[in-house]
Amino acid sequence: MIARTRFQRSFGAPSRLVVLAFAAAVAAGALLFALPASRADGAWHLDLRSLFLATSAACVTGLDPVGVGAALTPFGKTVLVVLVELGGLGIMTIGTFLFLAAGRSLSVDEERSVMNTLGTGTPRQVGPILRQTVAFTLFWELSGALAMAARLHAAFPGYGSAVRSLAHGAFFSVMSFCNAGFSLFPDSFAPLLRDPAMTLLSCLLSFVGGIGFIVHASLLSLRPWRRNRLARGRLPLHGRLVLEGVAAVVGLSLLAYLPLEAGGAYAGLSGGETFRAALFQAFSSRSSGFACVSVASYGPATLAFTMALMFVGAAPGSTGGGVKTTTVAVLFATVRAMFHSRDTPELHGRSVPRRAVGDAIAVTVLAAAAVAATAFALLLAEAGGPARPGALVFEAVSAFANNGMEIDGTTASLSGPGLLVVSVAMFAGRLGPVALVLTLFRRRRADLSKRFPEENVIVG
Repeated sequence: MIARTRFQRSFGAPSRLVVLAFAAAVAAGALLFALPASRADGAWHLDLRSLFLATSAACVTGLDPVGVGAALTPFGKTVLVVLVELGGLGIMTIGTFLFLAAGRSLSVDEERSVMNTLGTGTPRQVGPILRQTVAFTLFWELSGALAMAARLHAAFPGYGSAVRSLAHGAFFSVMSFCNAGFSLFPDSFAPLLRDPAMTLLSCLLSFVGGIGFIVHASLLSLRPWRRNRLARGRLPLHGRLVLEGVAAVVGLSLLAYLPLEAGGAYAGLSGGETFRAALFQAFSSRSSGFACVSVASYGPATLAFTMALMFVGAAPGSTGGGVKTTTVAVLFATVRAMFHSRDTPELHGRSVPRRAVGDAIAVTVLAAAAVAATAFALLLAEAGGPARPGALVFEAVSAFANNGMEIDGTTASLSGPGLLVVSVAMFAGRLGPVALVLTLFRRRRADLSKRFPEENVIVG
């Protein structure tokens, strides 16, 4: 009993358990990728690239140092898909689901931690929500796999057998839904751009996986056909902000990519392909990480805009990365409240809690500091290397935002220290800077109860 209590004190904090779970998944994945059974050349690969690949998969990033399409065997690709699934759903979420399926009950702290992972801070009916989450994920991934396999088999006559089409359809379905940018082709999604169905299916799966499971539950609870307003239900503020964030990002992306690259990266495409490329890039820049044209062909302004989109990312509790769209919405409301001399930010007729404002500021500041530190360390590690400084900064943003886009094969050209820097950035980005800070610098509750006298500070 004493030993168990000591273990709980050392490792029982939910944030620490999440960190340890992801670290264990990365370690196991690195060992599996090192096996000759995982590699097409049949050799052992006990090196940093196996560790990097496992980290990229578990953190649903998609940065690829080896070229998984040609370098991995079917077994290795299966390991890759499993790691992406674990990272997309969240290892703690899957573990909790298995515990609940076995009849185990959760403590209050565990329940609260699971709900935070799913995108809400209120513990309520964890079991049904987790079951719905897993069922919803499997439904969309299976539907996407069948639809993509059918399109690959029908639209690409030279693609191969139906079995190969089904395997590749399942691969791209999982990668799209989990917003992981791994591809079986050396030029990412470019070979599939000419088929509108494949492009739109990937965008749809990326959207569904990137809005978060709590938004799914909220949408399914609505009854718009009911006459009574209360019976119809109401979409919570979180859900409204997430959907508005997607619409805003896609709209701004189309307004940016189309004029900026119509005569550049999209110059050789038809009108329909140009629009699909811009639309696909809008979803890809949010989090999925696929590329339908070479990222290196984008102009400097387009690359800067893409880095901003990657930094913002998807929604909380989703398969995507970044600081999250709701965080940006709260920051916008805070700035607007300052301009109107209001003490409390407001969004859609609702006051934003002070805790949410503090969390949004902390997440943004820590994320910006992490990206800056990653870029600085990467520039030092790769000094004299083949990658350009701009490509390394782009790599740093993509790694921390768990996006997966890169410029001119930057990932494959990284040295050992560079691979470690990017691996740490992917790990920190997936778990979140706040969670890592709480894990590394967790204080006793007695210290958190202290309050000091207030005194005004002039800022700005």
